[in-house]
Amino acid sequence: MAPAIGPVLHPRTVLSAQAITESVSARRRRYEPVAQIGRGGMAEVLLTMVNAGGGVWRLEVLKRIWPELATDPDFVTMFLDEARLSLRLNHPNVVQTYEVLTGDGELAIAMEYLDGQPLTRILNRLLRDSNDLGLPLRLRILTRVLAGLEHAHTLTDIDGSPLGVVHRDVSPQNVFVTYDGQVKLVDFGVAKTLAASHHTRPGAIKGKLAYMAPEQLQCATIDRRSDIFAVGVMLWEMLAARRMWHRMTEVDIVAHLAAGRPMPALPVPSDGSLPAGLDAICARALDVDPERRYQTAADLEMELEGVLVGAADSHSRSLGKVVSMAFAAERAERQAVIERCVREQAQRRAAPVPAPKSAALPTIEVPISEPDEATSARQVPPTSAARPEVWWWRVAAVCGLLATVMMALVVVERWRPASREAHAAPAAVAAVAARVPAAIPVPASDPQPRGARLSPERAPAEESGHHRRHRRAAAEDENATLPPSDPDGVDERP
Repeated sequence: MAPAIGPVLHPRTVLSAQAITESVSARRRRYEPVAQIGRGGMAEVLLTMVNAGGGVWRLEVLKRIWPELATDPDFVTMFLDEARLSLRLNHPNVVQTYEVLTGDGELAIAMEYLDGQPLTRILNRLLRDSNDLGLPLRLRILTRVLAGLEHAHTLTDIDGSPLGVVHRDVSPQNVFVTYDGQVKLVDFGVAKTLAASHHTRPGAIKGKLAYMAPEQLQCATIDRRSDIFAVGVMLWEMLAARRMWHRMTEVDIVAHLAAGRPMPALPVPSDGSLPAGLDAICARALDVDPERRYQTAADLEMELEGVLVGAADSHSRSLGKVVSMAFAAERAERQAVIERCVREQAQRRAAPVPAPKSAALPTIEVPISEPDEATSARQVPPTSAARPEVWWWRVAAVCGLLATVMMALVVVERWRPASREAHAAPAAVAAVAARVPAAIPVPASDPQPRGARLSPERAPAEESGHHRRHRRAAAEDENATLPPSDPDGVDERP
C-alpha cells in the first residue's frame, strides 16, 4: 500500500467502528482535490484544500480506499482498524490523523499534509549521487523514526490497557522527511494491535520482504522487536550506501530468513570513517534471535544518540536544508500546482452573486464558469420583487392565446367539409335528373318531400321559378338514396 501523507481535525479517541462512522455527504464539500500524490493496491492519496471555516483554507491529505474495495467487509474492517489506531497516535514523529470520513460507499482518512519527500527517494538521490546526506543526518533520521515507534509500541487504550501495536511495515517508503527537517513515520495500514477487529490469517504475510524479520516468515508470534529488526536493516543500508539484499531474489531472501542464517555482514570502510561501536549496534539490531536484539525502540534510539554526541551538526534544520536543496525542482513544481489551485479558489469565491433584496425571495444560484473563464462569467442583473409575478402572468396569457387559436382552427376544419358538400350537391342532382326517365314510379311509402314529386311538364317552370328551393330539396333526396360522389352509378332499371 502506498505511503500516506495526510490531515484534518477531530477527536483522536475512538472505541469502535460505529463511533467513527458518520455521514460524509455534508462534510465532503469541505475537501476540494488538488492532485493525486500517491496510490497503492488498497487506497489512493489525494492532496486537497480544506475549508476550515471562517474563510480559512489549508492543505490536507485524504487517504481514500478504492470504491471497489469499499464494499468488501475485510478491507473495510482493516481500513477502520487503521483509522482507529491512527486517531489514537499523537506524536511529533508520527503523521497526525484528524478525522475519518465514511458513508455513501466511500471511506477516507484525513491527515496532515507533509511537504517533503519519502526517505526512499532521499536515499536514492543523496547516497548514490552525492555525499550531502552525511552520517550524522542519517543517524538523526533513524533516531526520530525510533522515537515514533516507541510511542506506537507503548500506546494504551482509554482504560490504560496496552494495545500491543506492531507496525509490521517499517521501511524507507513509510518514512517521510519534510523540507524543514521533520521526520514522520506513516502508514499504519498493516499494523497489528490487540484491539484490532481484523486478524491476519495463518500463513499470510504483511510487510515488505526486504525489511521483514525472520519470525514473520516463520509464522511465530511477532511483537515490537520485529519493527526493531526493520530499523536495523535501514541502518545497515544507510551505513553501506546500498541495499542489504543486493543482487538477491525474493526466493533467496525467503530461503535465507527461513533457515535462520545470520544477516549479511556490514562492510566496514578501511579509512576508519565508521564511528566505533556502530557496526556492533547494527549487528545487534539484526540478530536472528529476537531475545538478543534490542528489546525496545528506545534502547536502540539511546545507543544511536550516544554515537551522535561527538558528531557534527545533526540538527533538523540542517536536514531540512539538505533535502530542500536536493529536491528544489520538485518542490517548486508542487508549489506551482498549489498556488494555481489557490488562485482558482479565490476566483470562485470572488465571483459576484446578486443577493436578494427581500428575505422572503428565494435564493438565486448563479452558475460560475471554470476558473480560466471566470472573467467572462455571465452576470445576472438584480430583479425586482414583482418580476416573478409578471412572468407567470405572461406565461398564462400566452397559453390562453394558444388555446384560443387551436379552438378556432378546429372549428374551421369541421366547417369546411360540410360547405363543400353543400356546393357540390346541386350539380350532382342536375346530372342525375338529366339521365333518369320521366316515368320512374315513386313508391307510396317514399319519404321524399312533396316538392320532389313533380311532373315532367312542371319541372322546368318550377326549376326556373324556385331554383334554389327545389335544388336544395333534390339534394337532400339524392343524398338519401344515391351516393353523391358517383352520379354515373345510378340504377336505371324500369
